Amino acid sequence: MRTIWRLLVVWLALALAQPAFAHLTPNSEITLEVEGDAVTADVIIPLSEYAYATGNATSGDPASIRAARAYLNRHFSLAGEGGQTWPRQVETLRFAQVQGPPDLLATVRFTPPSGAADKPFTLRWSAVIQEVPDHFALVVLSVGGDKRVVGALRHDQQEMIVEPAPSATGAFVDAIRLGAAHIAEGYDHLLFLLALLLAAPMVARGHRWAGIRTMRDTFARLTRITLGFTLGHSVTLVLAGLTAITLPSAPVEVAIAFSVVLTAVHAIRPLFAGREALVSVGFGLIHGLAFATLVAEADAQLAHNLPTLLGFNVGIELVQLAVLVVAVPPLLLLARRPNFTLYRTAAGAAIAVCGGWWLVQRIPLALA
Repeated sequence: MRTIWRLLVVWLALALAQPAFAHLTPNSEITLEVEGDAVTADVIIPLSEYAYATGNATSGDPASIRAARAYLNRHFSLAGEGGQTWPRQVETLRFAQVQGPPDLLATVRFTPPSGAADKPFTLRWSAVIQEVPDHFALVVLSVGGDKRVVGALRHDQQEMIVEPAPSATGAFVDAIRLGAAHIAEGYDHLLFLLALLLAAPMVARGHRWAGIRTMRDTFARLTRITLGFTLGHSVTLVLAGLTAITLPSAPVEVAIAFSVVLTAVHAIRPLFAGREALVSVGFGLIHGLAFATLVAEADAQLAHNLPTLLGFNVGIELVQLAVLVVAVPPLLLLARRPNFTLYRTAAGAAIAVCGGWWLVQRIPLALA
């Protein structure tokens, strides 16, 4: 039981410590454009994350620009198949607010040996992710105007092999990795699902939880809730990609935070008893919009490649399944203990606090 309490405390601390741990937090982006015998990288680093990781000034004066250039040169490189680092030049670097919060924006030009740009090369990146373990850098490759997401770099994976001309299987695997990375960093998505699962073993009488379902009934409800969430976010992700319909990300993020609070309160006191599966479908549709936003912001053209879009969704489902494998057995056992009400209430309250904090963070952005 102490382990469960510790996990709840850690998760709460992660959610409240800084914005980086919520799904709303911006990630870094690296777009590599292969053209002729050169590779140009367009880099976006959230300004708040850069300042937190480095302690450097972000005023935009010459001294702060020089410090940012030096930092980027230390933490970003490309190398050929033989391991030789390619010459690079930071052509532009500025602090600016283009859309949403301000960013560090840079263009870095790499000059590989003749013909090397068409062959697999190694990307090494440790900017911010070295100092902030939960930050990640999305990597997009552009070849001949065709863009695709090739993966994400994080604290425990600071380099990757980039193949300018990958196989269809390679692109599918890259999409799976991206989907898995996104949901693994999306604490709001996972907490929403866990809050719904907390109420699955319970029987409501009036406006109170007053009984425990059989193991068979509980498992059936858990299955319906999980499938409902999967169906909801899968439908939205595919439709948003195929129709190019988008919504402003800020209201979507507010709705997601609200879904976390609502389901957490439901875990403490029934609000929609017996309709958890339908609620999981409805809010799954909203959570799917957040998944689609990542694809759209990456400009990866996943909407025009259904197998790749499917791979992204498969990655999401694999992580979701892993969470269920870890969470469901203890939940089924705890539900039979006389003090389950205490555990359920404490967990629901912790999740509600997380959702409430995300609401505080996100509502001002939605109203701006």
